[in-house]
Amino acid sequence: MNALYYIILILFVLVCIMLVGIILMQSSKSGGMGSAMTGNALNTAFGGQAADKLLVRITAILAALFMVFAISLNIIPTPGSVSSSGPGGNSIMDRNKTEIDRPVINVPVGNDINESENDSL
Repeated sequence: MNALYYIILILFVLVCIMLVGIILMQSSKSGGMGSAMTGNALNTAFGGQAADKLLVRITAILAALFMVFAISLNIIPTPGSVSSSGPGGNSIMDRNKTEIDRPVINVPVGNDINESENDSL
């Protein structure tokens, strides 16, 4: 399980770096970093609209991967963590378990007719 955690962590970092790079390469209305970094090479290679559509699609895919990896890193037990639930580690699924042996507190409710007449002004 330790190897899986580190593989997902490395992929998560790579997706983060690629996501930042793709977002910076997108062209804005005023030119921005997209035209300064790539020198409009994407626009000349794919055409104006095709390059923007390609970058938007890549951004959406990387954003979905970012969310999947972030959730999976929270679910998978962290290597080296001490867990009271056993050798499985300390995942978010283990931390959010409720204990069954909690005492039940009975709260009295004043629904009797006599009590409501005494409380009225």
